[in-house]
Amino acid sequence: MNRPNRSVILLILGLLLCIFASIAGGQSPRAAVDAYNRAAACYNKGDIDRAIAEFTRAIEISSRPGNSQRDSTGLFNLDQVKVLDPLAAAAYSNRGLMRFLKHDFDGAIDDCTRALEINPRLADAYNYRGFSRSAKKEFGAALDDLNRALAIDPRSSEALINRGIAHTEKGDYDKAIADFDQAIKLKSRLADAYFNRGFALRGKGDRNEALRDFDRALAINPRLAIAYYGRGLVWHDLENLVRAIPEFNRAIELDPQLSLAYASRGLALLRQGKDSQAEQDIGLALTFDPSLKTDLEHRIALIKGRRQKSQ
Repeated sequence: MNRPNRSVILLILGLLLCIFASIAGGQSPRAAVDAYNRAAACYNKGDIDRAIAEFTRAIEISSRPGNSQRDSTGLFNLDQVKVLDPLAAAAYSNRGLMRFLKHDFDGAIDDCTRALEINPRLADAYNYRGFSRSAKKEFGAALDDLNRALAIDPRSSEALINRGIAHTEKGDYDKAIADFDQAIKLKSRLADAYFNRGFALRGKGDRNEALRDFDRALAINPRLAIAYYGRGLVWHDLENLVRAIPEFNRAIELDPQLSLAYASRGLALLRQGKDSQAEQDIGLALTFDPSLKTDLEHRIALIKGRRQKSQ
């Protein structure tokens, strides 16, 4: 299997700092700030749906509606609201991030766009919109947004990592590696930068350096499932299934919903002739991520075709 879905860099706490400054300036209603902080707390507890609801509440309160503030159901029609409070930009941006986590990429892009209409220099909104566009394979637009984020905040290691991921997915491995290198220069213990650089190095065919980067990521965070998955991929590339499968096992132990680890372990087991175990893993991979179906069917057919030729 190819590299995993992008690493999401969460900047809710950074945005909260901006909001506290807004409060000090007397611009944001206390109720809006409370709703925003409840949203951040819900996110920290893993309750993304509730976080979205609270960010929406913060947007409603911090907006300054005109006469058509509510529709026939009594709800706010936010498309007709004139927003004056900068807190709303942060709330839109972070609600976009929550929607990204729910795989609602269009909703994420829409929210970040609203945030930028309020505050055109909100680097995080460009960052979030950029990796949401990358998730839709809109790499040109994604890179435009990430470039804008970095023009506003050149020392944003998060935007550098996300731009590097977009370059990796385009196959521009040298550009990706340069971005990850720069992120590491800014923050030397960024596990995300190391494992993403590992995937880019693997894409270039530099498997030994890729393994070193996955090792570096695990030295920083020994419970980083995606780094074990990456290490397993490299061993699989090297035809060393005996070493690859335990790496996939560990990745799954740490993240039981890591679809790509199940898929890759399933393919490795299929190559070993363990068809029933392989089928179980492939089924789990598709349960967690149905979008893998076409790629898996192609790879399974290749493996079975090779087995038939060797008989």
